Amino acid sequence: MKKPARSPTELLTKLLPIDRLDEEGLALYRSVVSSRDERAFRRGAVRLMDRLCELGYMRRLSRTENQGTVRLTYRNLLTLDTVSISLEQPTPEQAARQTSDAGPHGVPPESETLRGEEPLRRLDEPPRAAMTLSFLRAVAASSRRTDLAGALGYLYDLLKDAVGADRVALAMSRGLADSQTVNLTEFEDVCVSSEEDQVAPPDIREKVEATGEALSIQDIRRDSRHVRYFPGRASGALAVAPLKAEAYVYGTIGIWSSRSYAFDSNSVAVLQFVAEFAAGLIKRRLEVEELIFIDQTCQIHNRRYFDEQLAREIARSKRTGNAMALLIADLDNFKSVNDTLGHAAGDSVLRQVGKILSENAREVDIVARYGGEEFGVILPDISREGALTVAERIRSTIAMHGFITGSEQQPTWDLTISIGGALYPLDASSRDDLMDKADRIALYQAKHLGKNRVIMYEDTPS
Repeated sequence: MKKPARSPTELLTKLLPIDRLDEEGLALYRSVVSSRDERAFRRGAVRLMDRLCELGYMRRLSRTENQGTVRLTYRNLLTLDTVSISLEQPTPEQAARQTSDAGPHGVPPESETLRGEEPLRRLDEPPRAAMTLSFLRAVAASSRRTDLAGALGYLYDLLKDAVGADRVALAMSRGLADSQTVNLTEFEDVCVSSEEDQVAPPDIREKVEATGEALSIQDIRRDSRHVRYFPGRASGALAVAPLKAEAYVYGTIGIWSSRSYAFDSNSVAVLQFVAEFAAGLIKRRLEVEELIFIDQTCQIHNRRYFDEQLAREIARSKRTGNAMALLIADLDNFKSVNDTLGHAAGDSVLRQVGKILSENAREVDIVARYGGEEFGVILPDISREGALTVAERIRSTIAMHGFITGSEQQPTWDLTISIGGALYPLDASSRDDLMDKADRIALYQAKHLGKNRVIMYEDTPS
């Protein structure tokens, strides 16, 4: 007895690993099986098999053309079954008409494209992004770079090529940017500094940071949930992933294309993988820097970090034309604390001094222990009056503070501090000149005049 012919839907379900589809693939499958038009069914089936190829469950074996018909052959990698399907190629006139009817980015009008679906890829279009062994090796190679900026820049270029993005942008989280205890300069070097150059609006980046999950927008103009976040007539496709390591989010990385539906779920998976790897590099770098650049007694930056940042801020001042200030502060008569109560009490006092300096400097200022009981404060983009205000706030707070010693002999200790300051390029022409005028001239004058005071180089005798 002859078996009844199976319907196309039954064949599709039998031959394809439908149970392995993700949410996007299942939505596509439902749209295919509900189609009543044979041509639409076949094109949808091709799209479904391409999706399974992207997920790694099928592989396209061949593509042959014959008299206006394209025959595609796939293999189910789970059962090793071979599946073939034929499609009619559009005539030149039909192709021209479809192109003229398409939207500004080559996307068909909504009436010809299921809402929320990715338009069918051209049959001759190259495969989408995939985490091949060579790609994984290339990503891993970034960890061999000794500089964080170089490693992140390498991943930036690798990601852009892998997903076919027009633009890629890294953004630092606000919490990390406000931190006073980590070295951010290498991360800053590859982060986009202006909002105009970012690919994702602030509200989108904040949402990704808050949820710790990637966000993908296939068509910015048609996405009713997020279109309000975009200025003007923004268009194209966008995907943003958090730079997340364990429970901490260091920022975001976004990819943008002028073509709507440019990033499928496989592209987003590649983005997330690169983002996680980059976050691991950032975390490892910051952990190393905590050992290298943080003074373990005061829990603020040390001399090494101070020297690096002073050179960087002077270079920044040269580029921008904005003045920066340097304050060198020295505790008055601190030796008597160690001599009287011991070094444990002295360390306790130094920790409290470091905390006071950090709390009374501006968020953008760099506070460091310069050596012994001497501290340095770098103040970018500031006037002479502004630098004097910060210095006086530090001096008066320390003078009014009762320092806890932890000693039964004398539980608290009163201290004062002397501060010398100078500005670049108003007072000095080089790093060494600035240090000399803030430390050897202005601070010396403050000590000479009785201590517990602030002297700026401009006010010292010529």
